[in-house]
Amino acid sequence: MKVKILFDKRAADDKYYSGWGQSYLIDGKVLFDLGESQEHVIKNIQELGVDLSAIEKIVISHKHWNHRAGLGQVLENNKNAELYVCSDLYQEIKDKGSSHKVSVVKDSQEICKNIYTSGCFEVLYKGKSLLEQALFIRTEKGISIVCGCAHPGILEYLKKAREMFPQEKIYLIFGGFHLIDKDKRYIDYIAEELKSLGVVNIGPSHCTGFKASSLLKGYFPKNFIKIESGLEIDI
Repeated sequence: MKVKILFDKRAADDKYYSGWGQSYLIDGKVLFDLGESQEHVIKNIQELGVDLSAIEKIVISHKHWNHRAGLGQVLENNKNAELYVCSDLYQEIKDKGSSHKVSVVKDSQEICKNIYTSGCFEVLYKGKSLLEQALFIRTEKGISIVCGCAHPGILEYLKKAREMFPQEKIYLIFGGFHLIDKDKRYIDYIAEELKSLGVVNIGPSHCTGFKASSLLKGYFPKNFIKIESGLEIDI
């Protein structure tokens, strides 16, 4: 299965935009998040030749602005996609008058063949409740976990994936690990846990932070996957 990196904090080539937030297209039909800038996300989509009308599902990891800036433009170009959002974003989308079907995610579920939402996890962020979901993708290589910001904790998503797929190996975890403000001791702990739990590959991006990404690469020197605007990865 292929994943196109539509937007992230780094770009593979200067013809692609990069910035805060991310956007990934999975198997040509499932869109996960939509970055910080509508203009830049859409330009990357056009540069990559993505057919917006072919998208069947749109998943927004959480309500923060830098994960959904391009949503309006995508919905204008695709009248049939179904949205999957946590409950704290649902009303805002409905208030904008969208005619698209919007499903409120609570528990884990399969949203299309071999692609699952983790379900929405609640976490206290800056003193307020925040809901966030990840995606689990099942292929012959194993389970890949796709994260937005991992505010609930990357290990929480890993634990959930293990519960849902106890016989499957974790092939890849990629996206935002939210380690940008963590110290080396904590980052080392996360890396050691990922290794001990059998994660094969990692692709930290977005809010992971440069220091954390560098430290994590030391633990996964041959299994560190680049996540940059314009790239395509095979899972």
